[in-house]
Amino acid sequence: MKHAHILVTGGSSGIGYALVNRLLKAGHQVTATTRKPDDQSPRPGLTWVGLDLESNASVDAFLNNPCWDQPVDIVVNNAGFGLIAPIESASDEAVRAQFEANYFATMRITRHAMAHFRQHGAGTIMANTSIGGRMAFPYFGYYNATKHALEASYESLWYECMQSNIRVKIIEPGFTQTQFATHGMRTSGADHPAHVDGLSWLEHSMKTGTTASNPDVVAAVMERALFDNRHTLRYAAGKHSDALLFLRKALPDSWFQAIIGKAVLRGQKTT
Repeated sequence: MKHAHILVTGGSSGIGYALVNRLLKAGHQVTATTRKPDDQSPRPGLTWVGLDLESNASVDAFLNNPCWDQPVDIVVNNAGFGLIAPIESASDEAVRAQFEANYFATMRITRHAMAHFRQHGAGTIMANTSIGGRMAFPYFGYYNATKHALEASYESLWYECMQSNIRVKIIEPGFTQTQFATHGMRTSGADHPAHVDGLSWLEHSMKTGTTASNPDVVAAVMERALFDNRHTLRYAAGKHSDALLFLRKALPDSWFQAIIGKAVLRGQKTT
């Protein structure tokens, strides 16, 4: 495998951290972003760069960082966060922050990376979306909406790059052990009386359940996809992701919705 210069956003925790470890072990040069670069330990082959997707000034600074002065072979858009909120009671500020980080800032980086790849004649760009980019779950509606938007944009980009040496990849993980259960979860409107019990049960099940995948399992799929020279667009990753994506495609809407409703809303009291 040829050693590459790979840029990974959100590289200090969760899936991004697991991917950075794999890439360094394979001998690649890695530039990873984090909101707190001064808190990160130096490692051979790894450069930390500051990036806060919710700050336009931070994104501007990142896009003008000297890391882009040398050829970047691969860009992995991994950073983002998850908003858990009832559709009816989430605040405007929380919803806008969700879209700013997960979609608008990510697409700014995508456009910048595409210009870089066009200049150098080749490259690979990846977005870490979610199985929630192909379906929707209770209380994840706004998060799912950002991932649906990314899926649509990257699928369109995939078509636009078919005649080039630029590869476009989407990773669709299921729930991971660190994704929301610790630092990556935010809530809004959780005190709505119709949803308090359901959200309380959901948060407890996410932190204590056994359906989540280890981040390294997802990172392993990402690593393989990054060096897959085929024009394959989507890669499912993690526990239950293949099964849920298959069921969403194969079952009538009513059947699939009944399965998801029963699984996710078990703690919801009838109002």
